[in-house]
Amino acid sequence: MQLDFYLTKYPELQVLYTSVEQDYAERSLIHHNWQHNLRDLARGILISEAERANMKIVLAAILLHDIGRLHPEMGQDHYVAGAAIAPSFLIKSGFTEQEIEEICHCIRAHGPRGIEEPSTLSAKICFDVDVLSCSVGFAGVARVFDYFMREEGMSVKQMVELPSGRRGIRQDLYTKTARCMGARGLKKATNFWQELQQEFYKEESIVKEIIPIYEE
Repeated sequence: MQLDFYLTKYPELQVLYTSVEQDYAERSLIHHNWQHNLRDLARGILISEAERANMKIVLAAILLHDIGRLHPEMGQDHYVAGAAIAPSFLIKSGFTEQEIEEICHCIRAHGPRGIEEPSTLSAKICFDVDVLSCSVGFAGVARVFDYFMREEGMSVKQMVELPSGRRGIRQDLYTKTARCMGARGLKKATNFWQELQQEFYKEESIVKEIIPIYEE
């Protein structure tokens, strides 16, 4: 189904979609922008339909998963900030207390840098969507570079030395559908990072033999 079908089916979701889109328009980001959200919504629909998940919860969580990035004034990790900000959006949109609790767990748990282990199907799907967005295939690699170099100002060397950010024991992908979508791409991305690291350090070693004071 297309996104419009679910926005019509769940009026609360339509209200939320409109308010979140407005917040993104007012506080535009380079990488984690509204288009990033739309790509994640599309993946969320594909996986949720196949896994028979609660579409209302999954789509609401994806809409809000990076909302904390739009509010740096809170001075908190975007997982923490997002879970703190989300309830105000959800209450105004008409979500129940139980739904809000489920959605906030998804926000705190999305992606390998999440601060909670995803414990529900909805949270596992949000986790998988985030991984598919930034860790799979050459497009995922490109988006990692786009974010860390343009928004965080990192150099190539810093990118090469970038830790995975995995917190505790995490699966690469939780759902069968996401594994089917991303297994090959995960391998491609992993191989790319390994080859990049080898090539970078080989080049650095050659240059330093000739110019010892060289530093990337």
